[in-house]
Amino acid sequence: MDKRTDFNENHIYCSRCGKKNYSGDKFCINCGNKLRSIEDTVRNTAKEVKESIKASQTYKDFTYNNYNNSYSDNFNEKDMINFIQKKADYYIPEFKDIKELKKSTSWNWASFFFNSWWFLYRKMYVYGFGILIGSFIISSIIPLPGFIINIIIAVLSGLYGNITYLKHIEKELQSVECMDEDVKQRILLSRGGVNIVIPIILALLTVIGALLAGVVGAFFYMLSSPYFY
Repeated sequence: MDKRTDFNENHIYCSRCGKKNYSGDKFCINCGNKLRSIEDTVRNTAKEVKESIKASQTYKDFTYNNYNNSYSDNFNEKDMINFIQKKADYYIPEFKDIKELKKSTSWNWASFFFNSWWFLYRKMYVYGFGILIGSFIISSIIPLPGFIINIIIAVLSGLYGNITYLKHIEKELQSVECMDEDVKQRILLSRGGVNIVIPIILALLTVIGALLAGVVGAFFYMLSSPYFY
């Protein structure tokens, strides 16, 4: 069958005007834009990241030297390393301990000190924003007891951070396990890793909010001062 007759399966949309073109076309029939440029860029970037991870010592150590076949059904280290990306050499041994020892808690200093920001950094957005909003509401309503509750939240984040992250990863791996290997790895590389942008934005907003609160407080204090004319 000629590939141009199988239009539903072999086509691509132009990234500029959205026109549907045949997959064999190099330029858009509507606007002349070069086709596949974005797709090729994404594919090449994913391939470079994947090759970089494979070349790392962490990947070699855990996928070739220390790989335990008893975990092949529910602990795919290769996929986990592709998903975790940063600090995989810390998380893989922690996850092994959780699995082997059936641990109910596993301490993580980063999730203790940064709790909501750490969850957001690791792309666990539901937990991150949930803790952030909950802490803000509690501190606003009951300041002193709220501070104590926030300490409790930090401790709980430290105790259950690794386990929560492990469950998050396992859920993501399960969602792509039936996909083609190349597609699966691209999705894992995209969904995994870290997101530093959101924590930085929140940090800046926190600093700006604190500065504004200080300026407003100083202004009203000045207005209430008996020396202010």
